Amino acid sequence: MAHIIGVDSGGTFTDCIAISDDDEVIWDKAPSTPSDLTRGVLASVENVARLRNVELEELLGATTSFVHGTTAAINALITRAGAKTGLITTMGHEDSILIGRVYQKVAGLWEKEVTHAVKLDKPLPLVPRPLIRGVTERIDYKGSVLVPLNQRDVEQAIENFLAAGVEAVAVSLLWSFMNPSHEEAIKRLIEARAPQLFVTLSSDIAPIMKEYERTATTVINSYLGPVTQRYMMSLQKQLEARKLRSPLAVMQSMGGVIYAEEARQHSVHLLNSGPVGGVIGSLKLASLLGLRNVIATDVGGTSFDVGLVVEGEASYAPSPIFGQYHVLLPMVDIVSIGAGGGSIASLEPETKLLRVGPQSAGASPGPVCYDAGGAEPTVTDADVILGRINPENFWGGRLRLNREKALRAIEERIARPLGMDTIEAAKGIIDIADAHMADLIRKVTIERGHDPRTFVLFAYGGGGPSHVGAYAKQAGISQAVVSPYAPVFSAFGIASSSHVRFYAKSEPMLAPFHAERFNAIFRPLEEAALADLQRTGLSSYAHTLARFVDLKFRRQVNEVRVPAPVGRELDAADMQALVQRFCDMYEQLYGENTAYAQAGIELTTFRVTSTVTLQPLQLKPKPLGPADPRPALKAQRPVFFSGDFEPTNVYDAQLLQPGNVVRGPAVIESPATSLPIHPGQTARFDEYLNARLDLG
Repeated sequence: MAHIIGVDSGGTFTDCIAISDDDEVIWDKAPSTPSDLTRGVLASVENVARLRNVELEELLGATTSFVHGTTAAINALITRAGAKTGLITTMGHEDSILIGRVYQKVAGLWEKEVTHAVKLDKPLPLVPRPLIRGVTERIDYKGSVLVPLNQRDVEQAIENFLAAGVEAVAVSLLWSFMNPSHEEAIKRLIEARAPQLFVTLSSDIAPIMKEYERTATTVINSYLGPVTQRYMMSLQKQLEARKLRSPLAVMQSMGGVIYAEEARQHSVHLLNSGPVGGVIGSLKLASLLGLRNVIATDVGGTSFDVGLVVEGEASYAPSPIFGQYHVLLPMVDIVSIGAGGGSIASLEPETKLLRVGPQSAGASPGPVCYDAGGAEPTVTDADVILGRINPENFWGGRLRLNREKALRAIEERIARPLGMDTIEAAKGIIDIADAHMADLIRKVTIERGHDPRTFVLFAYGGGGPSHVGAYAKQAGISQAVVSPYAPVFSAFGIASSSHVRFYAKSEPMLAPFHAERFNAIFRPLEEAALADLQRTGLSSYAHTLARFVDLKFRRQVNEVRVPAPVGRELDAADMQALVQRFCDMYEQLYGENTAYAQAGIELTTFRVTSTVTLQPLQLKPKPLGPADPRPALKAQRPVFFSGDFEPTNVYDAQLLQPGNVVRGPAVIESPATSLPIHPGQTARFDEYLNARLDLG
């Protein structure tokens, strides 16, 4: 039996899901291993093999596609554990990346973090000033060479890098996206003198306008390149030693997967590799359920992640921020805060107010109840104390939680200093975490012009089901969906993803636009896409190409990505239609009558996307049965929702059937999560065994 395997490395657990060619789905997880991520990956796959009653080698030998969402890149950036990197740029512009933008001090920070902006510093530079070298050259905005490249400057820079022990080099010259010849010449010189160095050209990784952002993107790619390259090569080698015959593929932050061989040269594409899987999974499930607008929410061990599906399309961030650096690549828009199962509850030293997160107990030592050395109380500890998580059934009973230790930790660290009852303190921890989550949902929807009441919310991750009944309702949402694969939902999305590649070229121009010029720019981008399909062996599969242009009103900064007709030469009518579509989309985003075509319309970037689906995911629906869930009733225990503990029915998620209706108060337990149904709420199980929650 052939399988697709998806693996997602999270902060606390590494999740694995195997989908067979007859649509049987088996999943499991293993503790993440931050010191060596490959161990957690292999352990999670081995656990799935055990559930199938086969050896790991047999499962991998029958795997036609192995897709991985990894935290290797983002971990290296956050912890500043990347390679020692040098930067070559145009002479006179050496300080551009250090100066950044005027708002770089506060880039990516939340309101609370920018309250005292004068005390903030810019991020630690990924390339120290002595390793930034300017070279004599100049290309103008039309791509014409004004000053030839000085080869001696480049050779001197290389010698300085080698003497300093540099592992990677970023090359970002002015206007190289209009004419990459100087950057390409520098790469040839580096390869001739020091072929061991990892090299990134801005004209390859981000051939797009904006000097600072393009340089930052190039530097990040080189900074992360050797780290992710070593990780993926090690993982592929270990998988191949265990009989995997299909090439390793990796989830991209832009959505879709590419083979690891390609990803090793494009590490910046992997910064949000894992969380993107959840949004892509939400997109797939929403399509299956006929839903157009979805809020995707992931409660993991360390963070709470939110993404949107609007009108059947995932929302993208045109220039996302990582570590306070802008990345000039479109990525699935995911906003995160430090609010997860492992988020630590503490008292502010000055005010003695209770706060939850953003610090996390992580995978090691984890929450106090894990009994692995953790001393700081967490959200999971509070869930256990309130009876919402069964200490005897955590992770299918493989990890028994210590409720007494969790109770003591919250009593000593929180309740006693505040003069509160311990149960009241535990409820306060949960309430604060839920409020943080609801606030983020409102920020991602209302602040972007979306009414959350018109969306259905998907809750996943190990903690999503445990908290959805509160945070979704607080955000004003009445309907939520919990998939039977919720604990490994990002891995589910990763496994079901298509191969996607992105191509772009900036070539600024003002309307009125000319179709002949559009065709001349789109043509080589599409030829590059088709050549890559041929090179990677994907050309024999059905594929689609999509075209987009980034448009904005002249002298404004807000760009809108507008789809363009594909599969034919464009004409004058298409140019008029593009302008009208841009105005319509602009008003949809920013309000009625905000579009003003008389100001002039500017085009900045042409884009092409290629998509190949190797094996479409087809989940088999089951007929709906009776509403009575009593055959799945396993026990009754006291659970605290509000006011006091009350007797609560506990159901086995693996025994519930399509058509069953569970009314709150109740708790539905699966091997890796718990779904409390609050009083007044109802869960109805559809033909795919999704819990469709009516939040009241």
